[in-house]
Amino acid sequence: MQIQGDTVRFSECDMAFVQKFGITAATEMVLDYTSVQPLPFLYDTYQAADFLRIGRRKLFYYWKNADTEYRAVTVRKKNGGVRRLFAPSDGLRALQTRILRHILQKLPLSKYATAYVPGSTLYANAAPHVGKRYLLKLDIKDFFGSIRFGQVYNAAFNTRYFPKQIGVLFTALCCREEVLPQGAPTSPALSNLVMRNFDDNLGKWCAAHGIAYTRYCDDMTFSADIPLYAVYQKAEAMLREMGFALNECKTRFVTNAVRQSVTGLTVNEKVSVSADYKRELRQEVYYALKFGLSDSIVHADRTDFMEGKTPNAEQYALHLLGKLRFVLQIEPQNKWFQTAYQKLAGRLKTAAADANAV
Repeated sequence: MQIQGDTVRFSECDMAFVQKFGITAATEMVLDYTSVQPLPFLYDTYQAADFLRIGRRKLFYYWKNADTEYRAVTVRKKNGGVRRLFAPSDGLRALQTRILRHILQKLPLSKYATAYVPGSTLYANAAPHVGKRYLLKLDIKDFFGSIRFGQVYNAAFNTRYFPKQIGVLFTALCCREEVLPQGAPTSPALSNLVMRNFDDNLGKWCAAHGIAYTRYCDDMTFSADIPLYAVYQKAEAMLREMGFALNECKTRFVTNAVRQSVTGLTVNEKVSVSADYKRELRQEVYYALKFGLSDSIVHADRTDFMEGKTPNAEQYALHLLGKLRFVLQIEPQNKWFQTAYQKLAGRLKTAAADANAV
């Protein structure tokens, strides 16, 4: 299907739709829809298959067997625990990626959601909380695993956007065993869409009470110059109504008498990287520049950058450069880290040139 002004050129995949309604009515339906929605017009599975660039029979296969198209992946967390992800097969990932780019990323989000939003940063999540007397941090337990099939359908694929059959189809392609799988490319965007009404309603309530609110994935942050227990009760009740639960061991009420951090950034007086993080990074970069990347890997016992008995200096350099970029995103005028970044980038460039010359 191609749309140019008031003209619609139908393709072979649109024929069942055109035959059902007639060319005039079909054209009017398409133009009416696209005038109010920034989404592809998809009435039936012929059009859905064409949109997903897949054969209709193969599409039905993925629809019925999506649960089997994942493999479990275990990722170790910084605190020593593990996180279980579900990685979709290449075929299913391709379908999900197309849904993400051409549907999910075109739907509106709440201004209070700061994760998985193009252009948003950790700084944007932390900045509203600078200089507040009280800070409250909440964590949603098993966030992705608590988002159910019906919530995904209602938030992203409901009849406002697609006929029910197509909405159910897309929801099935994005869920695993009736919940949102952590590891699918569509899950982060879908989680924000599911939380949109929650974010907007709670954010409006907070604004009326002089409270700042942001949500970064499953991390919710509130700050104000008044005590925050009332917003804790409000948020907990609203989450419970949606089927979520708080991870109570991560609930934190913090005053400005101690360090207040939001997604790893200090917010007592300004948004900054914590002194401990910068001190450890300074030491790590200092040794890497003084003694060399490979020796630093060995002496620090960084087994995560060893390939057998050989240090992977390039990967370690990229790792350090990423940490330096993070600091400079928050503190762009920090001279020590600017210089360190330039020196380390120079070392990496020289090493790459030497390797290519061999």
